[in-house]
Amino acid sequence: MKTLSLWRNLLVLLALTIAISAFAGSASNGKSTYVGTGPNVRIEFANPKYFTDIRIHDFDEFKSAKIFGNEMTAALTPVVAKYAPGCTLTLQFTDIDLGGRYEPWKPQHSQIRYERNSLPIRMSFNYTLTDSRGRVLSQGTKSLVDSLYLGWSAQGQYWENWDYLYYEKQTLLKWAAQNVRA
Repeated sequence: MKTLSLWRNLLVLLALTIAISAFAGSASNGKSTYVGTGPNVRIEFANPKYFTDIRIHDFDEFKSAKIFGNEMTAALTPVVAKYAPGCTLTLQFTDIDLGGRYEPWKPQHSQIRYERNSLPIRMSFNYTLTDSRGRVLSQGTKSLVDSLYLGWSAQGQYWENWDYLYYEKQTLLKWAAQNVRA
C-alpha cells in the first residue's frame, strides 16, 4: 500500500513539473520581451537573440535591446504626444539590423561601428496605436529600410549627431511623424 501511495505522489509531482515547465516554455516563447515604456510609448522585442544585428558595443542582445528600447522610447515620446495626444503607441520589434558593422579585427577600434552605404538600417515591427480608453486606432506591420541614411545632412545640436543610435532614431522618428495620428 505504501509503494502505491509513493508512486501516486511521484506521478502527481511529475505531472505538475511537466505542466509547469510547459507553461513556462509557452510563456517565454509566445510573449515578447518588454523593455521600454514612457507615458505614451511602449517598446517590446520578440526574442532579440535572433535579431540580425542589435548589438551595441560589447553588450549581449538583451542588454542592447534594453538600451535601444530606452533610447527609442525617449525619442518617440514627444512625437506621439504631438501627433496623437492622449494615445499610446506600442511597437513590438521582430527584427533589427542596425546600420554599419563592428570590425573586431581592428583591435584598437573594436568599439567603433563603421557606417557604410552597403549596410542599411532595417527595422521590422508590429505597431498599435490605442486611445486613452484602450480602443485600437490603428495597427499594422512595418518594415523600415533606409540605405541612404548616410546622405542625410546633420541636423540638430552637434552632440546629438554623435549619438550611437542617431540614424536609427531619425529613421523611426520620420516614420512616426508621417504615420502616427490620433
